[in-house]
Amino acid sequence: MSNNQNLNPRDVVKLAFQYQETEYIPYYFEISLDQERALSEYYGEYLVGGNELWRSRIIKYIGQITGVDQFLSLSGLIPQEDGSERDSFGCSYKGDTKNRMGSIFHLVDWPLHEPKMEKYHLPDLKSYFDNYVIPRWPFDIRNTENQFRTIYNNFGLFERAWSLRGFEEFLIDMAINEKFAEELLEHITQWYLQCIDLMAAAPVDAILLSDDHSGQRGLLMGEERWRKLLKPRWKQVYERIHHYGFYTIMHMCGDTSTVIPDLIEIGLDCMESCQPEAMDIYKLKKEYGEDIRFWGGLGVQSVYTFGTPDEIRNEARRLKREMGRGGGYVLSSAKPPGAEVPAANIAALLEEMMLPRL
Repeated sequence: MSNNQNLNPRDVVKLAFQYQETEYIPYYFEISLDQERALSEYYGEYLVGGNELWRSRIIKYIGQITGVDQFLSLSGLIPQEDGSERDSFGCSYKGDTKNRMGSIFHLVDWPLHEPKMEKYHLPDLKSYFDNYVIPRWPFDIRNTENQFRTIYNNFGLFERAWSLRGFEEFLIDMAINEKFAEELLEHITQWYLQCIDLMAAAPVDAILLSDDHSGQRGLLMGEERWRKLLKPRWKQVYERIHHYGFYTIMHMCGDTSTVIPDLIEIGLDCMESCQPEAMDIYKLKKEYGEDIRFWGGLGVQSVYTFGTPDEIRNEARRLKREMGRGGGYVLSSAKPPGAEVPAANIAALLEEMMLPRL
């Protein structure tokens, strides 16, 4: 086991991705601005003589470079008469689309009301990158020095398809309008590959993707349709990312356990979220831990929100001990904590993250 206290954060994550076991497990700590203030109050930062060290003690192992969010919101969202906001794809949402820390927003209108592509085209990526994304990279690069850099595309193939067609409508399409579903997914895949080509100009270690294609009881469209419609297209995306020498990381909520062998086969390097309320992540580590990395695992729907600080510390220790065995693990909550998570629980996780693996 390597003692990684003297290594820079990027090298520690790279060791983990190379399946090397380290004394200190790399972690990703994410909280909202309100939770930062609550944590400062918890530690007495605003009191005379209070502890101001908690921020400076956090090791930022993983940094993010500006990529493509689900709305292309950098180019602006257009307010609508009904109070919704329309994005560059022609999709309208109600809710707080500007707050990325767990706020709720709902798709209320979409461009493809019929199962026909007709003249619809996805937004121009070249101008979006030139005008909004690439100008942010110098700042991002300075702020992520010595970190394992990721760049993101926050909406995956399934997510983008249902946002363009409507959620229920696209699930129906996958069942009875398969030809159109394939046409739409192929359209999105080609756009996605262009996006990968543009993101590849950034100095990163991995490309972080997202596709919530599962609920907590399994794949929303079923394994057979996932394998037929989505698997071959994700294979193209992973191959394009590997062409540039980057790792593939994908956020996936819910129970994806039945297709983990497929994801390994087509080139997914790391699965992020690892929601313990939906899957036995410790079993998955034993079965697949030599072939895929895991990131996440602390349940926000369970122990992080409803447990005691001691229960959180115990679960975080178990994650470091069992998920960290043999490397290939980044410690994190499965989702960012909601506003209901007490500051004492957040502090318990942070403090345990900083300690060595037992």
